[in-house]
Amino acid sequence: MITGKKYRIYLYPALAGILLGLSRLPIHLGFLVFFAFIPLFNIFENNLKKKEILIISAVFGSLYNLVCLHWISLVTLPGYLGMFLLFTIYFYIVFQIFYFTKQQIPKLSSAVFIFIWISFEYLQNFGEFRFPWFNLGYSLADYLPLIQVAEIGGLTLFSLLILLVNLLLFSAHKNFKRNLIILAVIILSWAAFGIIRLKTIALTKTDFRALIVQVSIPQDKKWEATFRDSTFSLYNEYSRKTAKDKVDLIIWPESSTPVYLLNNPKYRNWMLDLAEDLNIDIFTGFPHYKYTGEKDYNEYLFYNAATLFSKDRKISAPYYKNILVPFGERMPFLSIFPFLWNLHLGQANWEYGEQLKFYRVSCYKFSPLICFEIAFPLLTKEMANNNVDFIVNITNDAWFLRSAGTYQHAVMTKFRAIETRKQIFRAANTGYSMIVSPTGEILKKTQLYEKTTIDHSLYIYEGISFFTKYFFWLPLVFVLGVVIMLIYASVQFFKSIKNGKK
Repeated sequence: MITGKKYRIYLYPALAGILLGLSRLPIHLGFLVFFAFIPLFNIFENNLKKKEILIISAVFGSLYNLVCLHWISLVTLPGYLGMFLLFTIYFYIVFQIFYFTKQQIPKLSSAVFIFIWISFEYLQNFGEFRFPWFNLGYSLADYLPLIQVAEIGGLTLFSLLILLVNLLLFSAHKNFKRNLIILAVIILSWAAFGIIRLKTIALTKTDFRALIVQVSIPQDKKWEATFRDSTFSLYNEYSRKTAKDKVDLIIWPESSTPVYLLNNPKYRNWMLDLAEDLNIDIFTGFPHYKYTGEKDYNEYLFYNAATLFSKDRKISAPYYKNILVPFGERMPFLSIFPFLWNLHLGQANWEYGEQLKFYRVSCYKFSPLICFEIAFPLLTKEMANNNVDFIVNITNDAWFLRSAGTYQHAVMTKFRAIETRKQIFRAANTGYSMIVSPTGEILKKTQLYEKTTIDHSLYIYEGISFFTKYFFWLPLVFVLGVVIMLIYASVQFFKSIKNGKK
């Protein structure tokens, strides 16, 4: 038993939460993720009561929330405050399952933690509260060679490797030489794979060029009617600057046209005129609504949408955002509890889109993601399996001002590019807009609140990544493993009760 446990159940999870949080900030401390779990492993060496596990969960979740996710308060303060409770619940479930299983299968305690944590990360991709921001791999965004393994096992492989390093460091005092050798093999093999892959991956440079327009409209001005014409004028001005250049596609950000564009003849025709005049297709985001005729909460259905305005005056079928930000874009459980329509916390209450869309410009095929959807690897995996040549991600991000949220959101683009080996054009209202190659290299990037354009040729990888074709299901192995271990631990627990040992 570690002395001073009463204080360490506060200190150790606080230290873990701070280290893990710092590893996700744009201050180049991503390596801290390799040490962040050591304090947690230390405290779980003790005999703990349920109340103590609850304290550990609350402290760990709260400190991570304060350090890493403080920017959410800029979007929804009530939602952010609710996250302290939600994270406490999440981590209490995670740590309680781990501690219970560890007690029954002590020899597999390390494997138990790895399986449970990876399952926790994966399950955040589903449900009304889905928010897959905890994935450990994002801490390594600065280390381009290390993140190349995303093409094999995605974020799951990162979490496995990171947790293994933490466990080997934690237990180094038991067998220093053995652990040092294993650590060296893991790190050197990991880095060597990335370095070799970056030097040998075959990319084809095409003559297709896409251009991103960033005019940085402040969030407090974006939806004001008095600024509407000036917003369109800015996009017109910066788009026309490219007319003399050879570009095939112009990309504007999420909700860049602050009107119901498809329902507004004036601005709809303005878009078609611009595309025809420039002789360039334009892809843009906008709000959209459908009238249902029903006299209840669903009289009008509102969507976060995007579509392609072609140079031959055609408008493609719109894409409706499939995955909405909990609380920020839609109140959870509206379909189950209709009275929640009357609760206003600043959310938009968009409707869910139901499918991906695919568009063609010249002879190249692409599919869009809107904002938060870049956090979901299964979406980009589906796009890659539909043989897209590139991916377009449009986002606003003005909500986040100059906070760490803009950075955390943007670096996800690098991981989705490597997982699928598809180039991604990311257009953000206030930045960071960027063009990311299939290797995860940032080819072009804007600064926050910069008014500018960036463009680049399209690079294509002819192969199919292992993640896209095979290992997208890898997290399910860990989820199934948790179920099996939990069942076995439960059987052992009830046997011990039956034998009078509990």
